[in-house]
Amino acid sequence: MDRHNDRPPDIVMASHIVREMIRFPDREIGPVLGGPTAYSAVIAAKLGARVGIVTPVGDDMPEALLAPFAEVGVDTRGLYRAGPHSTNSLLLYDANGNKQILYPQRAPAIRLADFPPASLEARAMHIAPMDYDVGVETLGALRKRIGLLSGDLGGYGGAHSSTHPGPAEQQDPKGLRALVGLFDIVRASLEDCRHLLGEIQEAPETLPGRFVAWGAKIGIVTLGDQGAAVATRESTFTVPALPGKVMDTTGAGDSFSAGFLVEYLRSGDAHRAAWFAVAVARHVIGGTGGVVAGRMPSRSDIEALLISHPQPFR
Repeated sequence: MDRHNDRPPDIVMASHIVREMIRFPDREIGPVLGGPTAYSAVIAAKLGARVGIVTPVGDDMPEALLAPFAEVGVDTRGLYRAGPHSTNSLLLYDANGNKQILYPQRAPAIRLADFPPASLEARAMHIAPMDYDVGVETLGALRKRIGLLSGDLGGYGGAHSSTHPGPAEQQDPKGLRALVGLFDIVRASLEDCRHLLGEIQEAPETLPGRFVAWGAKIGIVTLGDQGAAVATRESTFTVPALPGKVMDTTGAGDSFSAGFLVEYLRSGDAHRAAWFAVAVARHVIGGTGGVVAGRMPSRSDIEALLISHPQPFR
């Protein structure tokens, strides 16, 4: 279990990690370690949290790509071999930054039986599937066992998914409402919301309030270079993105989620956690290369960045 011995993790990240190729109009990167679970696990551990992962990999996953987990002390007892194929992804960006994800191969879905006992004792768990790789039945079982359950909608019909809701389901999203109600914290990007809800007529800042109305304690919609909107049961607020050079936005939302969870577990303050999270995302998008430990910030990196950017809320 590395540096954390036998103590339960603070946070467990559960969903598929991927062997990823990233293709831009002018260059290609990969194969690299990718996927929301990989990004969020390595970032949260680099920020100082005790982190575990639950994910299947295939025989095609090179051990070298898994090295970042060991480098930052992630508990990998929940990383298990499951057949010939990992989930392989091809991430395509156009000149406007829009992305398309293809899945040439997939690992099997994650079931409750795949979770090591220690992972079910974590203070929090983050479910961020690539493409429905943790099913609703498994989520329901986890809901009964985990004190703070966080979810990313990108892989539940959002931008990561191979299928999306049709117009009828967008107008009356019964399934989405039930899904959101299983989580304490829910994050989606604005792109996810368009896939899930159709054309957005309202101000994006109002969207997190829907998640809270559907049962979440905290709803988050990340807005790219406009920052993020957050709703709790007490208030709604926005945080702006921090300025700086952008090299690669892959993993920006996952960086936000990791930063938010780490700081929320520490402080219990959604405002503080959101500002910490935009700083984490700012740091990560200033680099590239997939999930590598050197790209990810330490807590001291983020605290130094926040000192130079006071008064975030509006």
